[in-house]
Amino acid sequence: MVSPGELRIIDELIPNGEYKPEISAEGTVSYPNVTQLLDDVDDDPADVLEHFATRGVLANEFVSKVYVCPECTTEGLQYTTVCSACGSAHAIETTVLEHVCGYAGPETEFDAADGYRCPDCEMDLESSDVDETDRYVCEECSEIFDIPDERLWCRECFSLFPPVDAIERVLYRYRLTADGEQWLDRQKDARQTIAEVLADRRFETEIDATVTDDGASRSVHVLAEDDLLDERRIVSIHETPDEERIDAFCAFANSIDAHPVVVTTSGAVEEGVAARADGSELTLLAYRENGAIETSYETVESADTHRQGFFQRLTAALEVPGKGQ
Repeated sequence: MVSPGELRIIDELIPNGEYKPEISAEGTVSYPNVTQLLDDVDDDPADVLEHFATRGVLANEFVSKVYVCPECTTEGLQYTTVCSACGSAHAIETTVLEHVCGYAGPETEFDAADGYRCPDCEMDLESSDVDETDRYVCEECSEIFDIPDERLWCRECFSLFPPVDAIERVLYRYRLTADGEQWLDRQKDARQTIAEVLADRRFETEIDATVTDDGASRSVHVLAEDDLLDERRIVSIHETPDEERIDAFCAFANSIDAHPVVVTTSGAVEEGVAARADGSELTLLAYRENGAIETSYETVESADTHRQGFFQRLTAALEVPGKGQ
């Protein structure tokens, strides 16, 4: 199923070209234009875009990568270093002095009124008596070391963890493919055609309409109402309707006292959906390549498998040159 919100984001690419990710100062990634077009019931914008890229409707182009916390999935992690012995982040790069007696410590421990004094053997020292290096000193356990361990710090849950434990997310920009444009046309044509069919039957129709149920709003592809006869239809456009989504759609239709109408743009439905249409609770129609709406359709065992095959057949057919070419 393509939801009304998903159809909006694909349709919007015709005039606007592409969707680019935006990264805030805190590292949060968003696709604000997509978020505005999707409905609350739709999936995360990045997941929706990637779904259509996998289908071939959209093309994705690599932008960058971000990392999220494995504990709370917050984006915008901060790099830090920690003590290699105790793991504390309170490990600071410091000037360290080492005396020939073997004692090493921060330069401040050697300070004396008239020069340096070893805090271990208490010998007064000249600067030439000590080796001076920049090393890390842990303020928690006093460990001195050359190279700290690397960590990422989550600003939300304050977890510290090795970079390899962070969840990597790849960011893309998305544009509509030629095949996707043809796919979009088919979905929109099916939606427009069923709206006109219902209008011919004296229904007042609205495309991409918002329906309210107990205060909650939800978008539908087509809303058709006949106030005189107190009848209402809501329409959902699918490629290959599957049982789970149709069950949810029928439940919503029942909650607003509307009759559900489902239009398959591939001409096929899952067997369980066909069984529901055998009764009176669901009207199931097929949109044909010639633009006709029919009541006949085929059944398939798996909607996902058929949907992938249908898209491949559709795009292949579009590549066939016309007569005279």
